[in-house]
Amino acid sequence: MKQLSKIMLAAVASVCMAAPAFAWDFSASGSASAQFNSTSTTAASSANAVASGGVGSEGGGISLKSGHTDGAKSVSMSYAVDWADGGLDETLSVSGSSKVGDWTASAGTSFNLDRYGCTLAGGDNTSSANARCGQQGGEDTTAITLTDGTMTIKLGDAAHLSSQNVSSNGAANGAISFDSADDDASVGAFVGGFSGVSLGYAINDAMNVTVAYQKSSDYSDMLGAGENFDGEGATYGTTGTGLGFSGTFGPASVGLTIASAATADVGTPSVAPASNSTAASTTGLGVKLDLGDIKPFLSFGTYKADGAVSLDGVSYSGNEIGTKYMLGSDSIVLYIGNYEEIKTSGGTAGEALTKSGMELGYNTTVGPASLGIGYGSQTWAQTDGANDGYVKTDIEVALGFSF
Repeated sequence: MKQLSKIMLAAVASVCMAAPAFAWDFSASGSASAQFNSTSTTAASSANAVASGGVGSEGGGISLKSGHTDGAKSVSMSYAVDWADGGLDETLSVSGSSKVGDWTASAGTSFNLDRYGCTLAGGDNTSSANARCGQQGGEDTTAITLTDGTMTIKLGDAAHLSSQNVSSNGAANGAISFDSADDDASVGAFVGGFSGVSLGYAINDAMNVTVAYQKSSDYSDMLGAGENFDGEGATYGTTGTGLGFSGTFGPASVGLTIASAATADVGTPSVAPASNSTAASTTGLGVKLDLGDIKPFLSFGTYKADGAVSLDGVSYSGNEIGTKYMLGSDSIVLYIGNYEEIKTSGGTAGEALTKSGMELGYNTTVGPASLGIGYGSQTWAQTDGANDGYVKTDIEVALGFSF
């Protein structure tokens, strides 16, 4: 009996000692926002101003998270529910890292659970309009990252290059963007996540450089953002290269990305020089100054894509300047942006669509809640364009709370 008691005590002690090592931290979070805005929109120079606005509110995503660390290994898991693109998104994600010697490897994977068994118009769950009602269409793509602190290698589908946008704006709707009808990307290098490989190298504590190479069967996702213009099909693929640099020089932080990509027919052994192909190039520059309470910024970007046979294409260029002025934990933000888009086909081919945006905002906290007050405006101009003379002004008060 005494021996059995000792065994039981040893077992309890082992469990008590082992429990912290196998424990998983757990958290649940969500957010909510409410706003009041007063907006005036003039759709074109020949139209009358239309007033809109009022009080609105949004419930943010719900997230359940759990994490575990065991020495040099860590893993985290999350389950998130959110409303996006007109439907309910359920996402289950797991990521982890492990270190051996000087090297740390990390990766993650996630799946959208969607809504099983639902049916939209027409009853066809395989149609693009109803795709949200079915399961995820394929295996998740991911990337593996290896780093020793000086050299970082990424292989797979990842944001290998930075857009270099460093702008800040307020609560009102005055900021502009590249390709607002589709990608709605920040002004800078027109890049996103793409399948490829990149190598980052820390020159010193203040400077690092990244080279990236894209090679994939995608033909409408150049550098993760650009579309094709030459009718490319399933036998096509994309090859791209890019260079990124970031450095700190006294009070200035500077980032630069230069990249290019092109499609090609990879299914035909011998391709004629005049075969369908789209070539794209982009540049992004971001500069921030830290002058104590005053923090000016500049973001600049260009993008150009052309089809070799169709001669269709598009070019974007834009810049954003402004400053954030700190008042303790509060801040005042001034933002001014300018944008130009030129398409080489369609009813306004060759006619530049120009946009100008401005925001002035004040951000503070009210106890546990965040409060933003802002004024923003946008003006558009395009000769013979349907939106020529577009003017929008917005006054907004936004209250946010995370829990």
